Amino acid sequence: MPRPANPEGIRDLSLIRASGSTARVLNLALTFERFGDSDEFRQSPLFQCEPLNRALIVKHALRPHERALFEHPTEHATKIIFPFSPTELGLGGTSVLLGETQFEKIFRSIVGDGVDPNALDVDMELLHLLNEVPSFDPFLLREQLNRLDRAPARCFFEVSDADVAAMMRFVAKEIEPLTALAFGASGRKVEKLSVRLAEKLMLDEGAALLEPLRTALNMTLVQYREGVFAWKGFLYYKWALAELRGGNESFAKSLAACRIVGGATGVRMEVEKLRRSVLSRTSLVLKRTAKAMDDYEAAFNALSRGQPASFRDFLLAAPSRFLSLGEAIGAVKHMYSLWGFRFPAGTAPSMEADEALGMLHDFDRTLASAQLVQDESAVELALS
Repeated sequence: MPRPANPEGIRDLSLIRASGSTARVLNLALTFERFGDSDEFRQSPLFQCEPLNRALIVKHALRPHERALFEHPTEHATKIIFPFSPTELGLGGTSVLLGETQFEKIFRSIVGDGVDPNALDVDMELLHLLNEVPSFDPFLLREQLNRLDRAPARCFFEVSDADVAAMMRFVAKEIEPLTALAFGASGRKVEKLSVRLAEKLMLDEGAALLEPLRTALNMTLVQYREGVFAWKGFLYYKWALAELRGGNESFAKSLAACRIVGGATGVRMEVEKLRRSVLSRTSLVLKRTAKAMDDYEAAFNALSRGQPASFRDFLLAAPSRFLSLGEAIGAVKHMYSLWGFRFPAGTAPSMEADEALGMLHDFDRTLASAQLVQDESAVELALS
């Protein structure tokens, strides 16, 4: 039998829409609500199985009772939530965890038996990809799918409403140089206009108000569509990196102070080794990610000096960078999220040795696998 998606109360699904982060929540219910009647949604869906295109897919930190649903212990899983109504999330829904022992039985009871087996195989491949990537950020996902020769409609790749709201002031400040160049504004006028443009850029990139930006960048309509998507990607990563760097001190203090309870001597020694490794790798990931943003800064600075061609060319070549940036930022976000769920702010962290071993091994493996930090990482780790 499918389980209720939200045993704690039907209010939870509505909260996902209001506060779910881009990295953790793929809100296809909202995509369906906004674009379900459009030609691009119908002609180029993300999934072949229709109910999946109306689902919420969540990077989920497992509660103790949920871990028993898996053959092998795990700290997190991909949760697929099927709302009873994609436009009224308050009604609740049913859910299944990818990889749980009863997954196939529960999944088929939800989507029905009439699904084409070949289409289902394609969708399962995509679900497993979503399970493996550290983040659902749209820029990372789109590039991953491009490498698999899949091209779902652009409407499936958007930053969440919650993150857009949190980013807006940052984006407005960031685009002031281009606003000044495109509109000839200065002072308070450029500040106010940048706020309006930031809203259009993040929520309605085809708005007529943005036309002077396209002109300033000397882009065709096709180039502009791709270029703006890339620009939003770098704005998202720059904002996310600032958020992660701001939270690193509290995370590091909490991890360093975590009391390890019980366990054999060998296990406790391995936990301490992993603890040191996670702290070092986290610092390295943040350092290398900041360094990777230098090319964006150089191109954008050229733009502010009245040289838009460099920025235009950078944006059009930018998507190839999203895999490495998305993996690195997603790895740290994933770790912060799980640690914060397990130990909310203000609590004294304490774990059994075996639990700590599993969680820290997961953190260390995820950080180490980020492409951006693999080159020369051994030397930098030794020096950090």
